[in-house]
Amino acid sequence: MIGRLRAWLGRGRVATAVTPQPELPPLPSLAEELAGLGLNADAWLAARPRSGTLYSTLPAETISAVAQQYPEQAAAIVAAADRAISHEFDLLGSGPFVPVDPGREARGGYLPIDWYLDPVQHLRFPERVPYREWNLLEMRPGLADVKFPWEMSRCQHWLPLAQAFRITSDARYATEVFNQHDDYMAANPVGFGVNWTCTMDVAIGAFNWAMAADLIHAARQADAGRVAGLYSSIFDRGHFIERNLENKYEVTSNHFLSNVVGLFGVAMLFRELPSGQRWVARCREWLEQEIRVQVLADGADYESSVPYHRLVTELFLSGARLAQLDAHPLSNEYLAKLRLMFVFLEAVLRPDGRVPQIGDADDGRVHIFSNYGQWQPQDARHLLAPAAAMFNEPQWWRSDDEWAHWETAWWGLTAPSTRQIVEQSVGHLFPDAGLAVSKDAAQYLLISNGKVGTNGFGNHKHNDLLSFEFHDRGHPLIVDPGSFVYTSNPDARNRFRSTRAHNTLVVDGEEQNEFKAEWLFRMFEKAKPEHLQFESSETTVVYHGRHDGYQRFSGAIIHERRFELDRSSGTLRIDDSLKGSGSHSLQWSFHFAPGVAVSASTRGIVLAAGSDQWILHINRAMTPVIGQDSYSPSYGVALPSIVVSYSVTADLARESQWRFVLERLT
Repeated sequence: MIGRLRAWLGRGRVATAVTPQPELPPLPSLAEELAGLGLNADAWLAARPRSGTLYSTLPAETISAVAQQYPEQAAAIVAAADRAISHEFDLLGSGPFVPVDPGREARGGYLPIDWYLDPVQHLRFPERVPYREWNLLEMRPGLADVKFPWEMSRCQHWLPLAQAFRITSDARYATEVFNQHDDYMAANPVGFGVNWTCTMDVAIGAFNWAMAADLIHAARQADAGRVAGLYSSIFDRGHFIERNLENKYEVTSNHFLSNVVGLFGVAMLFRELPSGQRWVARCREWLEQEIRVQVLADGADYESSVPYHRLVTELFLSGARLAQLDAHPLSNEYLAKLRLMFVFLEAVLRPDGRVPQIGDADDGRVHIFSNYGQWQPQDARHLLAPAAAMFNEPQWWRSDDEWAHWETAWWGLTAPSTRQIVEQSVGHLFPDAGLAVSKDAAQYLLISNGKVGTNGFGNHKHNDLLSFEFHDRGHPLIVDPGSFVYTSNPDARNRFRSTRAHNTLVVDGEEQNEFKAEWLFRMFEKAKPEHLQFESSETTVVYHGRHDGYQRFSGAIIHERRFELDRSSGTLRIDDSLKGSGSHSLQWSFHFAPGVAVSASTRGIVLAAGSDQWILHINRAMTPVIGQDSYSPSYGVALPSIVVSYSVTADLARESQWRFVLERLT
């Protein structure tokens, strides 16, 4: 199962599929484990606490107060629940779609969902394949994107259904959860089908099932049998996760961490049972272990991706909240590292509250408490509000986030009493992550010069050494193009992670770090990035760095780049120097944000956004080429944009330095 799949996706790829294992003895069901304690399911369910099991299981009075105080947010949640009842989804850039299972008929007015569908290519994955026998290359139809059924199987739409039930007391929403549970289990028996081949998605789905189950616990009085069946399925998922952990590869990543947090959420439902006690203990141990493994000394996730940093931060925050509810917070070391993760996230966040698309992005979330189906996947503000409350850091509170109070409440937290936000200039070098950032009320400059992440595995790393993103006067101007898709379009996958797709220099058409076209989640570290200088003051920001990724080729070239930003005028100077020998083909690329108008003049390249204009020029006689490009703000979405490239063949003995200047015209 793994051989050819790994060869294509990347040897040892952490998200390939579940590693085949020998047959294991059956584990006890929930009913059997309860019977061992002298309990039956009805008695156990009746004794369950109504609040406090999970941080999302809010008391009725809290839900009522929050819904009354924030009626627009409550109405949006109910609208999302109504779409979920209609089985209308919008996932991973698909646009709205209604997946109807072609092989099962409606019963009692309920139309079964197609859990195997790629709605973009209108292709279905084969059903009921044992997960140990799954082979993506041989079994998927065409280039169907396996992320679609996996994303559906996370069942993150169950939360708005459960929230709407608690907000309105309308039993339709709880009934829909029960119907979808029965539907899912009929189409996806435990261990059979594509939706059991990635434990990460099983675990995130299990956690969302757990939160929904506890929120609709009150429906037990009307339908005790269906409630018991839902809890029993969640218990079975816990056993599946435990037996199929994604920690058997060369490295661990967000996949194994998702396994742990999902299992921890399940464990909290059953913490008085033997299995639950074992899961809680193991998950606490794994969380402490993984925050040491996966988080760098400067607070960044080690996968070389800012969007994945957001996901990993959410996972570690979720683990911390679950441990608090278990009455034993995680260690001070853990919490200090988690706080650093938020320091990093807040520092690199763009002025519009969105994450820069450094490295891969697949819109991953643990759970979606706010604005399900309508949220902008690049927006990271939903995390800063609960973090501000948990760590009592009012400077993280975003006054422009209309969902801040709502989101914080569903994390079981209260907004900090002081929320006076003072705009401050930020200048920070994160040496381990390889990111330098400067931002104030006028400009945002982010420079990337980091090593291949995940301990050199490079599963989510892009060739973006000495690339940058620049915003001025509230306008994104030069941006990282993002990542678009993974396995459904291998050519696009490789194009978006290439050196040419970033705002940096390509020498002789080569890549800074090596990757193989057929290994979509592996990059081989060939470049050593170095930070030579970083200075940030009220007037000027300077970053000087280099890498030796081209030293392995003819001429043994080392690329150095110096950025200097004049905060008062907004002028950005970029000086490139090459150390090496011989004649070489050089190409610089500048990728502009969608909506930025680009035109050529005798002075250089003129940019326009809103009523503002800028000019980009170079100190050499080179003719720029204006071309069509794509910018991907989220998975599966590509927006038209412009790229400008400069090309020259230079003899480094005579010509080795170039300067680009971007300055305001108006």
